[in-house]
Amino acid sequence: MKRITQLGLAAAVALLAGCSLQEEPYGFNSTTNFYKTEADANAALVYAYAILPEIEYYSRNFILITELPTENITLKPDAGASNFEFDRLAVRPDNPELTTAWRYAYIGVNRANAVIANVPGITEMSDASRNQLVGEAHFLRALHYFNIVRLFGTAPVHTTPVTSLDQTSSARATMQEIYALITDDLKKSIELTDAVRRDGRANKVAAWGLLAKVDLTLASGKATNSPGYDFVPNADALYAEAKTYAGNVLTNSGSYGLDPSLKAIFDVDKKNGPEHIFDVATDRSGLSEGNYSKLPLMFIPYIDGAVFKLADSTSVRSGYNHFVTEPALYNSFAADDKRKTELIPSRVYVGNKETVLSITGYSRPFTRKYLDPKQVGEQTSANTPVLRYSDVLLLYAEACGPTAEGYAAVNRIRTRAGLANLQPGLSVTAFRDAILQERAWELAFEGNRLFDLRRTHKMEEVLVQKYGKTIQPDNAYFFATPTRETDLNPNL
Repeated sequence: MKRITQLGLAAAVALLAGCSLQEEPYGFNSTTNFYKTEADANAALVYAYAILPEIEYYSRNFILITELPTENITLKPDAGASNFEFDRLAVRPDNPELTTAWRYAYIGVNRANAVIANVPGITEMSDASRNQLVGEAHFLRALHYFNIVRLFGTAPVHTTPVTSLDQTSSARATMQEIYALITDDLKKSIELTDAVRRDGRANKVAAWGLLAKVDLTLASGKATNSPGYDFVPNADALYAEAKTYAGNVLTNSGSYGLDPSLKAIFDVDKKNGPEHIFDVATDRSGLSEGNYSKLPLMFIPYIDGAVFKLADSTSVRSGYNHFVTEPALYNSFAADDKRKTELIPSRVYVGNKETVLSITGYSRPFTRKYLDPKQVGEQTSANTPVLRYSDVLLLYAEACGPTAEGYAAVNRIRTRAGLANLQPGLSVTAFRDAILQERAWELAFEGNRLFDLRRTHKMEEVLVQKYGKTIQPDNAYFFATPTRETDLNPNL
């Protein structure tokens, strides 16, 4: 879905930055002349979706803040200091990318709140259409709060549109309260939406999948004593619930499934592939950054400023070489793992000259998950995965544990990658550790690894003890509330 702006909405146009109003409302002055027709309702929902592909959210910043702290990527030597704070897990509260992450998630919350508050009152539309739109808004609000709680832990909660400054001084909600809202939103989304695929939009299948991830986060957080999850009453019950919701995706989702081709999953011009449950997409034909993306260029190495080719003859323009693949991730793959050999190219060709990219060099093997061979100048299309079928399949395996169902699920992933089945007879702990590693390989560069390590209480074990990274304790499991927000809101 292309980013759409300047819709001139009323309450939805009041942009919330956590605890402060960021932009003055424009266009219509009140809801009295909006939210009257089905067209108004659809415009409001489009506006709610339009925050996702901003460069300050899923088209760049979200990947930066979730991938740099892990063993997946590091930075080119002359990258900005604020970026390196994430790479070194020494993020200060005044870090601009941290502030942006908080701000844009809350802008998304406010836009979803506007739909939830106003669309139910529109009578000039069918019940089915009204329910679908409101259900999608509940999904979006849940996604934003899920990002907030996993990044920051405690944070303010707003469930109605913020339209004035006196509404922006909320106190923190507990993690328990935030997760309760997320769960309730996703259950409402499941109730209200259908399973029809609509380009760029959420549906019942996406809500099932995201709720499975929420439940598994809570279950694993409790089971591993990860900081912040002591409020969870029963890990086993949540593992069982996660299995149910993930199972719904696997058995009742119609056209969704594993794509037999790894490269096809990340073909930016291939819409509605079986793997895609919910993506955030931008299009190279947009008029300004945010309408189009530069995220692929952040990963592509600089090869003498040239256009180069990959081994399969895919044409690639030299990029910024900003996000650099870490040896820790690259060397952890089996040599014949297709997720390495097909998705992290290490040989490039400029004319007839072959260049082998060293994993310890300046220009390294890079992910082709965000590649756009048809880019126009610096304008690229990009799909940022939020929820893929393989993600849900691994959630299901983890929830099942070392049962026949759990092994069958993970082995589907391994078979596609060209690997042998997972070692049988593992204990529950060893099996779930193996699933965590499988997720690291399968979902690399997609914004999952930091959250997986946090929820399983493995930040120190993996990043420090295994890979030798340095972590400041205050950054390990939650980032600090941005200084800008605590300065503006005395209740924080």
